[in-house]
Amino acid sequence: MNSLNFDDRPALADHVRLKIDPVSGDAVLLYPEGVLILNSTAHDIVKLCDGATNGHEILAALSAEYEVDESTLRADAAECLADLLRRNLMVLNP
Repeated sequence: MNSLNFDDRPALADHVRLKIDPVSGDAVLLYPEGVLILNSTAHDIVKLCDGATNGHEILAALSAEYEVDESTLRADAAECLADLLRRNLMVLNP
């Protein structure tokens, strides 16, 4: 499944690890083919992708953290998650 539905529960793919780079302090996704440096917003999104939390709950948590309406965050969160799905770094649990 590679289309985003906010009822699904995103999680990192089995071969992907979220780490903090010890040299730069940047949040990164490590995977066998390389590394993806995350900006702070993407890091906040990925931290919530535990496979148990659905997209609506992720939006609610981000909305509370950033003090922004969920509808304002929806497009950016969807774009971030869709990019990770396209890269096979994220999976969706129904």
